[in-house]
Amino acid sequence: MSAEGGARGGPSSNQGKQSVGVKRQYCGELGKRANCQAGVFLAYASVHGYALLDRRLYLPQDWFEEAYAERRRACGVPHDVTFSTKPLLALAMIQQAVASGSLPCQWVCGDEAFGDCPALLDGIAALSKWYFAEVAHDTRVWCERPATAVPPWSGRGRKPTKVQVAVEAPAAVTVAALAAGLDRHAWQRYTIKHGSQGPLVADFAFVRVVGVREGLPGPDVWLVLRRSVSDGELKAYLSNAPQDLAVARLVRVSGRRWPIESSFEVGKQALGMGDYDMRSWRGWHHHMTLVLLAMGFLVRLQGRFSQTLHD
Repeated sequence: MSAEGGARGGPSSNQGKQSVGVKRQYCGELGKRANCQAGVFLAYASVHGYALLDRRLYLPQDWFEEAYAERRRACGVPHDVTFSTKPLLALAMIQQAVASGSLPCQWVCGDEAFGDCPALLDGIAALSKWYFAEVAHDTRVWCERPATAVPPWSGRGRKPTKVQVAVEAPAAVTVAALAAGLDRHAWQRYTIKHGSQGPLVADFAFVRVVGVREGLPGPDVWLVLRRSVSDGELKAYLSNAPQDLAVARLVRVSGRRWPIESSFEVGKQALGMGDYDMRSWRGWHHHMTLVLLAMGFLVRLQGRFSQTLHD
């Protein structure tokens, strides 16, 4: 069984200034900056169903400054908790899920906030998993692997020891510039999935590129470009899936984000995911854990009813 896991940040409605992790930050639910909390969630999807799997509360870096010491104590933040970015919180959950061996999966999907973190992508690859992550349009890649070398010594100062991209090598380009320069024949129309409102189609282009890691060439990856048929909106994804993988599979995976959105919709509308007034670290995790357990129960119940109908 194949599966896709996705990690994303989810804001809560708790805006009290004394609540754990509250800060003026980007709120996905509102689409703007607001005084809110943010969580990072791991979702699991397969042909048998989908649900949120794990959660982490994101604490902004300000919360680890001395000025917030009393607030951390009042909220019961454990002493051993240190600052971690949202992508690294996601990686910790992915590593834990893979180590458990309880849920088979091959793909890990994430939105732009996670795709723009090379440490997360390389961490997923180290687990022998394939990532499919959206990236910003200004993300740079090489169309071919550039030559690298240690620069020759000028005769003055210390001898260079660090490898650099050769001066004559072509510069890395943004994915937006690469997309704009593609011939029209590079684009093909694919059906991503069939939904309740009919088939979802888009134009795709697939290019093998070299990722950038701290200014140096990184892994060979797929650049998947997806362009809306209706308004021309462009989305770009990077994937470490094998070079010989059928591109039709990449098309299908590009549409696998919807279970994540559906899980949040169910969690908020039916399970009270954002309806709480606790201020503490333990309270937030307790509430989210109950929501995840309730969602898991509903998925199992739905599966049993479906099986009964087919028997």
